[in-house]
Amino acid sequence: MRAVYGKNKVKEAEGDICRHLGGIFLNLGGSHIAEAEQWIRKAIEADARNGTRFYLGLDHALCEEFLKGQEDRTKAQEELGKAIEILRECGADGWLEKY
Repeated sequence: MRAVYGKNKVKEAEGDICRHLGGIFLNLGGSHIAEAEQWIRKAIEADARNGTRFYLGLDHALCEEFLKGQEDRTKAQEELGKAIEILRECGADGWLEKY
């Protein structure tokens, strides 16, 4: 799984790959939670740097899910707020309804 990230040559896909890896590790749970957080943070950094706003919104939504699992409700709400704001800017109405 991690090899895909290392082989990527498309900067716009960097955050997307990181977010998917973060989601996989988040779903695995247990000892994989720390790695999930690393990949999610990496996704946020990459999408912010690369200007891929829609993906950045999805990154923040996944971060919210991670923080809920860590029982950090305040930070989870902040991340959800960021996700909603970004997705609204992108006109991603279907995703807004989901979150």
